[in-house]
Amino acid sequence: MSVDAGVRQSRGSSTLHRWGFVFVVVTVLVGSVSPVRAESHAGGNAIADIAIVPRIGTEIVWRNRSYVGELDIATAGTNLSLVEEVALDAYLRGIHEVPLSWPDETLAAQVVAARTYLAWTMDRGRSSSGRKYDFDICATTQCQVYGGSSPGESADEIRWDEAIARTSREILLYEDAPAQALYSSSAGARTRAIQDIWAATAKPYLQAVDSPELEVTPFRSWTVEVPAEAFRRVVGQAGFVVGGVISRVVVVGPGEGLGPERVEIQSELGVTSIPVSRIRGIFNKYGPALYPGLFPGPRPSGRRWPQTILSYTFETSLTGEPTAERSGLAPFLPASDLPSPLMVVFDGEGWGHAIGMSQWGIKAMGDQGWTYDDMLAHYYSGLRPEDGGQYIPDTVRIGLTWKSPTLEFEATGSFDLWINGTFAGVLPAGRWQFDRSSSGIRLTPPEGAEFITARVTNRYWPR
Repeated sequence: MSVDAGVRQSRGSSTLHRWGFVFVVVTVLVGSVSPVRAESHAGGNAIADIAIVPRIGTEIVWRNRSYVGELDIATAGTNLSLVEEVALDAYLRGIHEVPLSWPDETLAAQVVAARTYLAWTMDRGRSSSGRKYDFDICATTQCQVYGGSSPGESADEIRWDEAIARTSREILLYEDAPAQALYSSSAGARTRAIQDIWAATAKPYLQAVDSPELEVTPFRSWTVEVPAEAFRRVVGQAGFVVGGVISRVVVVGPGEGLGPERVEIQSELGVTSIPVSRIRGIFNKYGPALYPGLFPGPRPSGRRWPQTILSYTFETSLTGEPTAERSGLAPFLPASDLPSPLMVVFDGEGWGHAIGMSQWGIKAMGDQGWTYDDMLAHYYSGLRPEDGGQYIPDTVRIGLTWKSPTLEFEATGSFDLWINGTFAGVLPAGRWQFDRSSSGIRLTPPEGAEFITARVTNRYWPR
């Protein structure tokens, strides 16, 4: 039995004790041309669980990304969850946060920031979703963007692996614990203090500093023009009422480092105040849903921006004439006689929350010859990499999804299948499908697949 198989068996047996009664049936036919099913039937509050363990040389391709770690599939309400478990360096290899063609020192700074953020995440404990679906960190921009554990062979991918090895065990520490090493794409001219964005407790290493990126970032400046009626409707989706003609829209706040800013909207019915952090989220969520042809707006090049409101760093103003909103004669007047439409204008810079390290900032620093430890010290107010081995896990469980009723994979080679902790056999390459069924998880193999018939029936009772 392989090491992976042994680990899987141990994990399965410990999990079964909390399940109560579990009835497992696996049926696999030889040379079948009709769909073959392997279902795990879970009684009571049981959680059906399937593990896919790729054999050496096999990759599991899901949503155009390749994985070589153990993939665990479990029921998640009416959906399925998918979690990959890999060694730490394999997790870091899959971090897709900056172009790997960027300077070596920039890559090293990104590795240390990513490793630190993972250590901080695990040190504080799993999120509610992590506890529920058994993972340490998610794979999206809500955590860190993870693109799969398959090792690459290009020159840039090798440079990224070298940056991981070169900075092995290094993280940023504050008061003998992993720092909350936040980072974002682009800060513009200056990063933001954490207490100014999220009204959080101030942290000395997450304060505003200059960012030398304006000559390289594509997000140096951006403008979004919103028709007054569209503005009123979008904020209304979040429960903010702006009544009557808008006469003033302005960003107000206590000053840098002193707390959050807010957008104040003066209209005929009074003043509506919305935190800057809320208004960005509102427009990014509801803007494209309500006005897909308008949001996100166009760049100067003609392509669209990645989000409607790109950052929390912006000013607001009004253009046009308030009378335009009241012009009932519009259908009868020539265009030359129509008043200019009233627009709410956002003028901003950067992309992301702008707290901590700016990725376009370290790109500029790498071009200028900065070392990675100096880059990190600049953005994190003096913190430098040090050995944090006691906070670094050997393996990481990454939550890939827990919101899909169907998972389809392409296996490039054979893999081991485990069901509720029981080894169910070695399955061949091909396209496999897993569906949430009323009784657990249904497995459909590639059409015409040939493999050994296996039937496993196990019963377990609680201790």
